[in-house]
Amino acid sequence: MKKITLLGFALVLHVMTGVAQPLAKKVSLEQVCNRFLSYVKIESQSVDEPSATSFPMTDGQREIARHIYEEVKSFGGKGVKVTMSDDYYLYIDIPSNVNKQVPSILFMAHMDVSPEAPGTGIKPVVHSNYNGNDIVLSGGITISPNTPQGAHLKDLVGKTIITSDGTTLLGADDKTGCTVLITMVEEIIKNPKFKHGRVMVCLSQNEDVGKAALRYDPSVFGSKPDVVIDVDGDTPDKFTIANFSAQGQTYYFKGNKAHPSRGKENRYADALTAASYFIGQIPPGIHPSQSEGEEGYVHSYYMQHPVDANGKVIDSDYVIKLRLRYFDKKEGEYQRQLLANNLAKTQEAFPFVEIEKISDELQYENIAYSLPSYVPDIIKAAAHKAGVEMTTRSGRGGTTSAMMVARFPDLMPGGCDFYSGQQSEHSCYEWCCVEELMQQVTIVENIITGLLEK
Repeated sequence: MKKITLLGFALVLHVMTGVAQPLAKKVSLEQVCNRFLSYVKIESQSVDEPSATSFPMTDGQREIARHIYEEVKSFGGKGVKVTMSDDYYLYIDIPSNVNKQVPSILFMAHMDVSPEAPGTGIKPVVHSNYNGNDIVLSGGITISPNTPQGAHLKDLVGKTIITSDGTTLLGADDKTGCTVLITMVEEIIKNPKFKHGRVMVCLSQNEDVGKAALRYDPSVFGSKPDVVIDVDGDTPDKFTIANFSAQGQTYYFKGNKAHPSRGKENRYADALTAASYFIGQIPPGIHPSQSEGEEGYVHSYYMQHPVDANGKVIDSDYVIKLRLRYFDKKEGEYQRQLLANNLAKTQEAFPFVEIEKISDELQYENIAYSLPSYVPDIIKAAAHKAGVEMTTRSGRGGTTSAMMVARFPDLMPGGCDFYSGQQSEHSCYEWCCVEELMQQVTIVENIITGLLEK
């Protein structure tokens, strides 16, 4: 990989961004690249365990938590607290070094990677001085600036691109976010002239299976942060200020077998038809295929026989699962009432079938409901100072922050989801640009200094 000197890189970054911080403690491009490579080489895939209360851990998840814990401990820092929990969450708490009240800020990213693509034997490939052409990898994978997966490459000619070898995902989701935040931590710890309020970082586990908030311990930090930023986005010039609220419902339809010619006499409980009737009452207009922008939907995505304690299929019964997604609370109320009405209609139409709602879980909440109003302007100003014009968007998905708000509504404000540097995540096309990671570090640091003016 092509090298540049520490001083040379720092001077270039200073000219590009106008950051008014002393440059002596800046981490070099090579150091950031090596940090990211050290993270992605650890195979920390989470496991898509269906049990809602379980929290499975893989050896790789434990390994990366230990790796980053030791790395941050090596930075030192007066009063800095670094905690690794029994569930392998990493908490970093850096005290304020200014003599005035400044909003505290909590940054979040996650150390696990998606189980939706191969993640064993990750071999990252560094493409220095990218020439603007297709990047051809093993396994028939081509990342091209002329395809959706590589469209952003058009903006990165001459930069340092990292991919996998094409046979696995890279793990840029969200080891780019981890790299950005740990680099920021190193820089502000090692540079006492960098003035800041209280800065907290939480690196979570099992985010890619929807459980980032499940074992978060708010007592580690001991107080509610004023501002939350989730560094896990995939769009360079946008950050989220709203997202779906997500609710999951599961229903059990208990039937019994009987010959249909004597169905009424034998109280035939046709669970298949009852479950189908229940689903069929959902209007087609709120199906996901009819939803865009800030429109919600109700999606019945699972209908199978359950199994008993011995693993035997109960072929007379059915379990169905539904996703409820909405931006507006009134829309959420409508969706819940719709399904309650469907349940009543189905019970009346099929009185011999026993129907039970066995779970009803708020999986993540809309960050817009509790996002401090001043945060978007601080992010825009921080990006502008670094030469990036960022705009807001509503995200049709969930984030760590959204999961945290759902689980801890009184302890966690809504947090914007901010670009981490990841591209084409959850696939073998995944990639990132090292120079963009450095730029995100600068923007994150600008957010911190921007809070000094609040």
